[in-house]
Amino acid sequence: MLKFDFLIFRQGMISVYLSGECVMGRLATALALLLSAGSIAVGEVSATVYLADGNTPLEWADPNVPFVYPDIMVGAGLVIVISSDANEGWSGVLKITYPDTDYGFLSARDYNHVTLVWEGSILEAAGEGGGVKTSAGSLRAGFTLKARNPAAAGDWFILDYTAAKEGNCTVTLYEYLGEKGSDIDPFNPPPPEKRTVSELVFSHVPSRDFNADAKVDFVDFAIISSFRGLTNCADSNWCEGTDLDKDGDVDTYDLILFADYWLMGK
Repeated sequence: MLKFDFLIFRQGMISVYLSGECVMGRLATALALLLSAGSIAVGEVSATVYLADGNTPLEWADPNVPFVYPDIMVGAGLVIVISSDANEGWSGVLKITYPDTDYGFLSARDYNHVTLVWEGSILEAAGEGGGVKTSAGSLRAGFTLKARNPAAAGDWFILDYTAAKEGNCTVTLYEYLGEKGSDIDPFNPPPPEKRTVSELVFSHVPSRDFNADAKVDFVDFAIISSFRGLTNCADSNWCEGTDLDKDGDVDTYDLILFADYWLMGK
């Protein structure tokens, strides 16, 4: 059996030292590629969450706990981008499962009433004929996604998420697995199998944007300050929402909670 003592990479040429002899050129390159084949990564699809600007990534609350995000205000909007590092077709679904649909909702962009496709949510890398369609089913809210060959590695789809109500909401990205076997009836195919790619977990807290102008600023500070000291906040409106910890009064603790979102927009 041949023994490879070591490799040298230089100026686009690979030199393989084989039992004391240097082998140059294409043969050496081929041998080196065989050696490194086991380290080549398999292509995969992933989801990245951004703030409403679509450019600033929303980091995980704990770097050791993937896809669990920091608290976001009710009414806040996020952007979810589905990407791939492979040049191949793909199909899947991004959805919220009941009863989490009470807490958040997904939306897509630029619906075409002729093709029934959300064309604004399909990015160029998804390939010609890629699609984003509203998912069927009364117990879920989401979109089916399809990238077609020749899809390219990169960002494939862009969708929007809105925090609608206080509480937790999980958005799940699935990919459909191809049916196996030649005995499948094309007129009555079985339901497609799917695999969970990732589960995005969001926690929604009361909004600090008391005047609903899509930003937390001095106007909102003036509003919470005007309620400071009140101790009769009712369950119905919690002193116009300024009793952020809902303990019946507006005090220093509420101001601290307010400050956590200073100058943040929806």
